[in-house]
Amino acid sequence: MMETRQVLHVPVSALTRAHAYLMGRQCANGSFSFYRSEYLEEPNMHDTWHALSALCLLGTSVPRTADITRYIIGQPVLHQPYALMFRVRSLRLLASPDPQHAAVRAAAAALTAAVPDLERPGDPSDTLYRLRLVLWLKRYFGLDFPAQDIARILLASEHPGGGFGRPPNLLVTRQILAVLALCNAYPSTRTATFVTGLASPGSGFRLTEQSLSPNLETTCAGVSCCHRLGVSIPHATDALTFILDCQTGGGGFARAPGALPDLELTHLALSGLTVLAGALRPAPHP
Repeated sequence: MMETRQVLHVPVSALTRAHAYLMGRQCANGSFSFYRSEYLEEPNMHDTWHALSALCLLGTSVPRTADITRYIIGQPVLHQPYALMFRVRSLRLLASPDPQHAAVRAAAAALTAAVPDLERPGDPSDTLYRLRLVLWLKRYFGLDFPAQDIARILLASEHPGGGFGRPPNLLVTRQILAVLALCNAYPSTRTATFVTGLASPGSGFRLTEQSLSPNLETTCAGVSCCHRLGVSIPHATDALTFILDCQTGGGGFARAPGALPDLELTHLALSGLTVLAGALRPAPHP
């Protein structure tokens, strides 16, 4: 029998440790840095966005919001989807207007929604993620983009047995499902069958039909795909347990048990846990 999300539970101690890790990455100017230590700080938009998102998933208040906002709006407006997304979504989480709204919108309008060649060898996940960011920005600012053409190209790459990628795998499938959702399009039911067919004991999911590749990205990709497709998650308890096994002693999450944590992976892990177990709430902090 497939498990339901209601029967799963994340230990409060794991969430409390994750909160402590996130707060330990906050810099003197309020922003966040994965590399922060007693002697070094490298605040950046990437880590700040992931830390803010992770704290919001924990349902905890974000300290020093005025300092964080000041840091973000003080950054130059770059014509680059990652930087624009970090800026826009961070300020949304902080409920703060952007004094450079017009410039940010113009930068988003100038971005090109390029669909990668999905027949070429190699992993197109990064290029698909870039496309995903571009489309999100254009939708956010009410800008036009060729949604039907993009969806048609992506759907044409769906494998006869379901899934996307060469070979079909969860990482590429996750990105394409996200892009299709932005285009108001959906894959065939074959892809749901493909995704649930990759569920496996131990880590929750394997990357492809022939490759196990147990790591945080693979497990969270499987969880995310099931969530987007509206299907139950087989081996949900195993997926949750594996994600928790990726938590380090300092509270952050790593790519695999025993590896080094960072803010992006911690955000990813907490996103997966939220899908599996519902809203996360650590113990109250003084």
